[in-house]
Amino acid sequence: MTKYTAVDSWLYWSIPSDLTDATPEEAILPLFKENYEPGFPSDIDKAALDQKLSTVQYVFIGLNPGDAGPLPELFGNFHGDRKSCDYRLAAITYGTAAWGGFITDLEGSLESDSSKVKVGQANVTALLDHLKDLGIPQSATLIALGSKVYKALEGNLPAGYHLSQLMHYSGMNGHWRFEKERKKVQQIIEAHTAL
Repeated sequence: MTKYTAVDSWLYWSIPSDLTDATPEEAILPLFKENYEPGFPSDIDKAALDQKLSTVQYVFIGLNPGDAGPLPELFGNFHGDRKSCDYRLAAITYGTAAWGGFITDLEGSLESDSSKVKVGQANVTALLDHLKDLGIPQSATLIALGSKVYKALEGNLPAGYHLSQLMHYSGMNGHWRFEKERKKVQQIIEAHTAL
């Protein structure tokens, strides 16, 4: 059996029923926000996800679970209550090649004050070992959620890894903008495709 950790998950959320291919970009975030359902989608076969590990192209990496904490279910992290704003991450990845990617945290403690979370080489080494154990290829682009994660990875990744960054989607982050972050996701996908 695959050895997932409590902070591992996948970039799948329940899709709003009125979201279609014809939905304008500016309507995606409000639809996900209004229709957000906590918890990993029940219509996704969790056992079948093991088969995707060897073909993962994008690994999103957060710092650690916030105080709201991951739900006590497999893949519950990044699928918490509405106040966690996980719907923002759903909205910027929906309909892109990043949807269905893998996501995890660099550190496992439940703490919403990021200044209290310390990460360094040991965390990065443990993360890379974990991704290797899961069978995720080194060719996957690592996407840091926030500057603290980016700095920890940037300074401690061995050669051969591809690293990008998105602004953290927390509701406390007043600088986060859907249009800007969605465009970054598309740019990351274009850069990965060109590798």
